[in-house]
Amino acid sequence: MALPFALLLLALAWGLGALQLWPRMRRAAGVLPWLAGALGLAFATCLVVGIAGLARHGDWGSPAIGQVVHGLLGEGNVVMRRTGWAWLDRASNTYLQLDLAFTLLLLCLACLHGFGFWAGVAEQRRRARARRAAPSP
Repeated sequence: MALPFALLLLALAWGLGALQLWPRMRRAAGVLPWLAGALGLAFATCLVVGIAGLARHGDWGSPAIGQVVHGLLGEGNVVMRRTGWAWLDRASNTYLQLDLAFTLLLLCLACLHGFGFWAGVAEQRRRARARRAAPSP
């Protein structure tokens, strides 16, 4: 079950850039680069923790996704349950074994890409409105 939640979170991070399309939400869209920066800073922190673990104990010190989920949501939560589909359970187990830094990096990149993509769409809409409003020669 962890993989569908992760994909939903990834889609949400990418889709937040669509806030730029609504005229009243343009100020809120300025928060998105800061969110991506915070995710990037969290990624860098996870890397530093991982490298510090290598230096101190000879083992990667950054936590896995499964450890974080257990720590935040506790044992027996919905994210850790089996779906009954073998392929999805295997994919979820693989995802849970990944380093937290990988997920933070993907969320950071998705947030930045979504911001850039939706900014391009907003600019195209603005140009189309300007062409329609301009007087025809």
